Amino acid sequence: MPWKRTTSLVAVAAVAVLGLTACGSDGTDAKAGATATATTTQAPADGATDSPTSDAPSTGGVKKPDDLPAGLPLPSGELTGVTGSKGAYVLTFKTQDPKAALAEYRKALEGAQYTVVDIAGVFTATSGKTSVSVATSADTIVLTLATL
Repeated sequence: MPWKRTTSLVAVAAVAVLGLTACGSDGTDAKAGATATATTTQAPADGATDSPTSDAPSTGGVKKPDDLPAGLPLPSGELTGVTGSKGAYVLTFKTQDPKAALAEYRKALEGAQYTVVDIAGVFTATSGKTSVSVATSADTIVLTLATL
């Protein structure tokens, strides 16, 4: 089944909800007291590199998830945060020039055979069962990834 704009929007919305839920959670389920499965990694203030995904390649002290889709290019810049779990991640990259990094990243996705679509100030890119949504702020690129 080919990806359509609606499918991309639904995937992006689902991952955003997962990311926001994980950001607002303390890691426990209030009803059952069970530990949540989401993984959040932030760059440690003391320069240490301990994290749940320690076998994955790192950038700036934060580890990239080791189960990212093969062939998925990542934006240039320092990886400063990873939230999510298998198949659904929000990755945050700090960069000096987000507009230039975003243009470079868009070209990299198109070069990797992703279909890129602009939607309300962000863009989504899809390939096979992988969908990414990319947004920027003053010095940050936020990549939301969903794999089905």
